[in-house]
Amino acid sequence: MKRVGIVGAGMTGLTAAAELQKAGIEVFLLDKGKSVGGRMATRRVGDGKADHGAQFFTVRSDEFQQAVNKWIADRKVKKWFGEHHPRYQSINGMNALAKYLVKDLRVYLNRKVQTIDFQNGRYQLYTEENEIFEATDIILTPPSPQVIEVFNNSKLQADQSILKTLKFSPCLVAIVELYTEMLYSDHGQITNPSSTIQRIVNHEQKGISKTPVLSIYMNKDWSEKHFDEHERELLPMIKNEIKEWIGANHIKSIQIKKWRYAEVEQVLHQPFAKIMPSLLVAGDAFLRREDETNHSRLESAYLSGKSAAAELMEKNI
Repeated sequence: MKRVGIVGAGMTGLTAAAELQKAGIEVFLLDKGKSVGGRMATRRVGDGKADHGAQFFTVRSDEFQQAVNKWIADRKVKKWFGEHHPRYQSINGMNALAKYLVKDLRVYLNRKVQTIDFQNGRYQLYTEENEIFEATDIILTPPSPQVIEVFNNSKLQADQSILKTLKFSPCLVAIVELYTEMLYSDHGQITNPSSTIQRIVNHEQKGISKTPVLSIYMNKDWSEKHFDEHERELLPMIKNEIKEWIGANHIKSIQIKKWRYAEVEQVLHQPFAKIMPSLLVAGDAFLRREDETNHSRLESAYLSGKSAAAELMEKNI
C-alpha cells in the first residue's frame, strides 16, 4: 500500500499532502521546526506580532486563484494592497494560514531528517531524534542545500547535479517593537528605502498586530556580509542602518531572525525534480515551464506541491 512521506511542512509540503490525502493516499509530514509553515512565519512580540518571513503573496495562475478564493471565503486571507496583481495577506499572520492548511493532516514537528535509506521496497527516514519513519514514496521540500546534505549523509545513489544548480541568498530580518506608532505609506510597507534595507513592514498598519511592531529586511549584500556575525554585534549595526527611519528612543525591543536560504537567485523551470522513481524534490524554486516570472514565490511553492502530488498519484494508477 502506498504511503507517502513528505519532509517539510511549508506551502509545498502542505499542498502536496492535502492533494494526496484527498486522493485517498496515506501521507505524513515531517518538519524540523516547532510549527508548520516554513517561511510563512509569525512571531509574538510583547502584546503584538510580526510576520518575519513571507509578508504577502500574489496570484498569476487560475489554479492558485481558485485556492485563494476558497481561503478568502473561509476568512483566512484578504487583499492587503495593490490593484495589479494584488498583494494578499493572511488575516491573523502568515503562520495562521499554514495552521489552517495543516488541519486534518498528519504532521510530526521537531523532527529533523538526517539520512534516508531504501530497503525491501520502502524508504526509511531517520531523524535526529533517533526515530524511523517508513514510506513507499518521498517528497523532499527543504531548500536544495539542505536536501543535498541529507543525501550526502545517506547511502542512496541519488544524482544531485540538478539540485546544485539552484542558488540561494540569505536575509537578516530585524523585528522591532516600538513605543509609539509610526506610519509607513498608506498600507504599512515601504520597499528599498535605503541602500541596505530591502523592506520595512508595520504590522499594526497591516492589521495583524495590536501594537506597533516592524519587520525590517536587510538587503542581500548586507545580509551576506554580516550573516554569520553574532547577534550582539549585529544589533548595533542594524540600529545604525535603520536610524534614519526609526530613532533609538522609539525602540522598545529588537531581535534578529536569520534566514539562510531566504531568496532563490537561480530557479529551475520544472515543477519538481525526480531524483529516483519514487523520490521527488519540490519547492518554491521549481517553476512550471509556463511560468514566465522567473522568480520563486508562495504561488510557485503551491504549484510545485500540486505537481509533485499529481506525479505520485499518476504513478499509483
